[in-house]
Amino acid sequence: MQQLGAASAGVWTRRDAVAVLGAGRVDALVRAGTWQVLWPGVLADAGHVPDPRQRAWAAVLASGGPGAAVACGRTAARLHGLPLVDDQDPATGSWDHLHDDVHADRHVGDVRCGGRVLHRRQLRLRPDDVVDVGGLRVTAVARTLSDLSALLAPEALTCAVDRALAVATVSPDELDRAVERRTGRRGGPRLGDAVRRADARAEAPSETLARLLLEPHFPLVPQVLLLDGAARPVARFDLADEQARVAVECDGRAGHQGTVLAARDRRRDRTARQLGWVVERFTWYDLRRRQGEVVDRVAELYAEQRRRRSA
Repeated sequence: MQQLGAASAGVWTRRDAVAVLGAGRVDALVRAGTWQVLWPGVLADAGHVPDPRQRAWAAVLASGGPGAAVACGRTAARLHGLPLVDDQDPATGSWDHLHDDVHADRHVGDVRCGGRVLHRRQLRLRPDDVVDVGGLRVTAVARTLSDLSALLAPEALTCAVDRALAVATVSPDELDRAVERRTGRRGGPRLGDAVRRADARAEAPSETLARLLLEPHFPLVPQVLLLDGAARPVARFDLADEQARVAVECDGRAGHQGTVLAARDRRRDRTARQLGWVVERFTWYDLRRRQGEVVDRVAELYAEQRRRRSA
């Protein structure tokens, strides 16, 4: 049994398993819960949630194998480490985690299994649109972002573009070419807007979401370093306006948990206030569900600073 999935991230086809163990033994292992069914005809050991690499292999194996299919869209994004803010978002209850995408060389229908959907598409792929990842064909980062423009909400797409730029898995020139190639197609305007609004300084999707929400209203910029009177670093704010001395900090989905981190945040905020700054921290839920309140609160910070200066 050890050879099953050895070259495919611990995922294998039922056909291969039957060749080794026989149909009766394979069905017994599935019934016993020893193996799980990822897609019809695609199996893996039970007891764990498949990681992005296993999800990509499963999608490809369910669509004819590496010679006939290419992981793309949301499946490729997860494999490339691009954030999908609508994957199991605790604030919005969004459901992108139930979807995988693959390009299939021949026309085949989508597959549904246990509430999940494998979208099997036919894309027009150029040779430079595809890269090899451990024997698996996957759309390159620029092409993946292009395909995501037809699948994601605008802010979610910008979060993915920001991450790709921040870790240099895609270049500005590659993005420009992707926008040009997407012109006139579904998602083209959305991709162009995401590339224009992208900022490689964002270190987390929460920072991107806050910037997209607040930049139409306030002159906040990412990653502003605050020094004390002795030129020692006090803080590096997620978003800040140095002239107004207004700063915004953004917690991710998990938040800043634990007493040590919370105490550090409070000390930093007290020091910043002593230096004439006002700092507000927003949670993931705030950024996803209370956008109006976030904008109003930052407006109050600006008003507070104006009152300070005029006092």
